[in-house]
Amino acid sequence: MKCRIYLIATVAAGLLFTGCNKEEAPETSAAFTTNIQQGTLETGEGFTVYLDQAKGEFLTYFKGDKEGTTYGTGYGRVVGTGTDSLVLSAYGTPGTYTFTLVARSYGNWGSTLVEDVQS
Repeated sequence: MKCRIYLIATVAAGLLFTGCNKEEAPETSAAFTTNIQQGTLETGEGFTVYLDQAKGEFLTYFKGDKEGTTYGTGYGRVVGTGTDSLVLSAYGTPGTYTFTLVARSYGNWGSTLVEDVQS
């Protein structure tokens, strides 16, 4: 009986240790395209952001229309990694805005961060 318990414990420990491998972070890219012509929108006009080239475990976008939604000073919105495109509502006030996409991936049990930022 004791032998059986030791055998089960040894097999369980072996399975546990073979399943824990440090891995590098997956490829990360914040590349995106839009349907905006010549970098200009009319006030109130919506636009589409195409994310087919974006890669990463976590994607976040910052619309850039307010201080609270600008990269570096505010909070972004999370995008599902399987999302091909976003249709965003219009900017209501004339001005210059910077849309930013941030892609992040973690590796080596969270000790390595790979980040790409595109505006």
